[in-house]
Amino acid sequence: MTITELVHEKTADLLDFISAAKEDPAYKELGDIAFAVFVERFRSDLVNKCVVLCRKWKRHDDFAIDLATNVFDRYYQYPKYKHEACKSGITDDCIKRYLYGIANKEIIKLFCPSATPYDGTEEIIISFIDPEKKYLPEKLKELQVYEDRIDAIFEKLTPKHKIIYLTYKQYEQDGYTLPRILLEKLRIYLNLSQNAIRVYKKQAIELVEKELLK
Repeated sequence: MTITELVHEKTADLLDFISAAKEDPAYKELGDIAFAVFVERFRSDLVNKCVVLCRKWKRHDDFAIDLATNVFDRYYQYPKYKHEACKSGITDDCIKRYLYGIANKEIIKLFCPSATPYDGTEEIIISFIDPEKKYLPEKLKELQVYEDRIDAIFEKLTPKHKIIYLTYKQYEQDGYTLPRILLEKLRIYLNLSQNAIRVYKKQAIELVEKELLK
C-alpha cells in the first residue's frame, strides 16, 4: 500500500494502522505509511498551535517547527490515543486536542528542562532488592517474595525482559520518556536497539499483567 492509496483514509483507520505496527512488526511498513499521511494531515494545524505556545513562552516562531516534530515523534513512539475517549465522535477534533496535550508537555521539556521528573541519577534496575541498601527484615522478606514471583514469570521470556520491565517500572512517568542517558545505558548493557527494547517492554508488561491476574 502507498501514500496515495491511504491519503483519503479516515483518520481513525490511520491511527489503527499506526497502533497495529507497534504491536506487530509485520505491519510496520503500513504503519509508517499511515503515519506519514497522518503527519501531513495535521502538521499545519499543529504548527499553528505550537506557534501560539511558543509565543506564550516568549520564544521565536521558528521553534514551533521543532516542537511540532517532537509531538509527532512522541506520538509515533507511544500511539496511545483511544477512540473511546472521543466523546464527540469526531476523530479529527479529538486527535487535535490529543496532540495539543502532547505539545504542552513537550514545550515544558524543551524550554524548562528543570521541570522534568528525572534528575540524572537514574540507573538500570536488575532487581527489586538493592544490594547497597539496608532493609528492615519485614520489607526485605516482602521484596524477596515479589522478586521470586517475578523471576518465575520471566522464566517464560528472558533476563533482558526483566531488566527492561524493572527499569521502566521504576522510572517511567506518564507523559515522559525515560532520560536519554538511561536509554543509552540500557541499549549498551542489553546490546539491543531502541526498537527492540520497545518490543521487549511490551512483551514483558503483557506477560506480567496476564500472570498477576491468575
